[in-house]
Amino acid sequence: MRKVAIVTDGSSDLPKEMVEKYNIHIAPFQVIFGDKVFKMMGNYGDLTPDEFYNKLANAKDYPTTSVPTPKAFVTAFEDAAKEAKDVIGIFISKELSGTYQSALRVVPMIDDAEITIVDSQVAASTLGAIVLEAAKMAKDGASKEAIMERLNDIIPRAKLVSVQDNVDAVYRSGRVGWSKRFLVNTFKIKPIIEFNEGKLVSGGTIRGREEADAALKYAAPLIVKNAYTDIIFVWHCRTLEFANELKEIMEKNNPEGKEIIVIEAGPVVGSHVGPGALAFMYIGDYNNDWLLKQKE
Repeated sequence: MRKVAIVTDGSSDLPKEMVEKYNIHIAPFQVIFGDKVFKMMGNYGDLTPDEFYNKLANAKDYPTTSVPTPKAFVTAFEDAAKEAKDVIGIFISKELSGTYQSALRVVPMIDDAEITIVDSQVAASTLGAIVLEAAKMAKDGASKEAIMERLNDIIPRAKLVSVQDNVDAVYRSGRVGWSKRFLVNTFKIKPIIEFNEGKLVSGGTIRGREEADAALKYAAPLIVKNAYTDIIFVWHCRTLEFANELKEIMEKNNPEGKEIIVIEAGPVVGSHVGPGALAFMYIGDYNNDWLLKQKE
């Protein structure tokens, strides 16, 4: 048995091969189209990204999402407890979802395990980057105390650097107001979205897709230079070609050999952002000037 097992939720957008490699236990989110419920472990599960976005384009009503069920949490925690006495659950920001509180309510139901619940203050592949760092340490035999110390260090450094192509899906989720939606759709303004204290906040705006793409290309090598850990996600919604172009730029400026992974948003997060979104998700430093002024 290892000393610590790691649990997270299905909003983490982790690749299946990494989940399996590092023995990460996932409580699946639910994506709901009408009366049909699909369990999602990230960007895999009952729906592939292709199946989800095809359904999204043709659905009569926009999908909704729901936090993992109590049973899903119990299963994930019990499976983790078979591997280790100490279990750390790292979940989507409590400012964005009720997942953290739901996990806390389930903990007393689990016998024979010491379970610590952590608010990541982020979501999607930024959450995934945090979880991977903890899972790597757990696989190498680190103690709960060592992993918690590392989490306390990296969570404040966890970054989302995103230029939103449109905000219709975010508007429907209630995370932007009518005025922002109007400006984006009318004047082709591209909002920069970041995490701050667990919330999604505006980091400024860029005018037009061409300028936004140029800013992301400029920022790409700076992201690599300023990443604090070895994994960087280039996260996208139906923009694979440009995501691969950004990865190529990053690889050319990657003397330390950091792992740069292109991943498509899974159905959980895709339900709230919609096609066209693109982001760097990593742990490290960031400066708004990289996008807004295109200078260090």
